[in-house]
Amino acid sequence: MQHSRLALTTLAAMLISGTAMSFSAAALPQAPVSDVVSLKEACQQIALEDQLPESEVGAFLLDCVNDQLTEMGYERVASLD
Repeated sequence: MQHSRLALTTLAAMLISGTAMSFSAAALPQAPVSDVVSLKEACQQIALEDQLPESEVGAFLLDCVNDQLTEMGYERVASLD
């Protein structure tokens, strides 16, 4: 299961970003909504494959999306609503 999570997360990052960009922590741009939606969908797939309990899915999705946004050089989001 860990391998599939890594593969999906990596694939999502590659599809969305194309190239890694470096920004200073004080001036991170906001990610386009379409990128956040795509990352959330990829993270939802990981949660399903890993059979996470429903009570853990919300926190997992937010962490998963924010981890990818950080790697892509974007500002983290406070919620996925």
